[in-house]
Amino acid sequence: MTYNLLSYIIYAPIAIYITVVVGYQCYKNGLVYVLSIFQDENLSLAINRILLTGYYLTNIGYAVLIIESWEEVQSVLQLLNVLSFKLAGIILLLAALHYINILVLSLWRKTAHIK
Repeated sequence: MTYNLLSYIIYAPIAIYITVVVGYQCYKNGLVYVLSIFQDENLSLAINRILLTGYYLTNIGYAVLIIESWEEVQSVLQLLNVLSFKLAGIILLLAALHYINILVLSLWRKTAHIK
């Protein structure tokens, strides 16, 4: 008996939950930072929404793509191993996206000479 279907059933809700919760927190708390850079509320809201949309598309695309590379799961131990590895990949991707966004916005802020 393979555990692939069970691993997909466990993986999908966790990946979606992580994506939605982290994305919403970055969206909600990042608006202040984006507003400090662009100093226009409408523009800052639009940029923040675009960042959230790009974040969701990138992360959901990665989460779905990673399923294709899944090997056949033969045991509960292997199921836990695969799930932890795949979910760690998503979490690392989220961290990388976050730091890249902060870096780009910081560089933008420096070029705009905003203190």
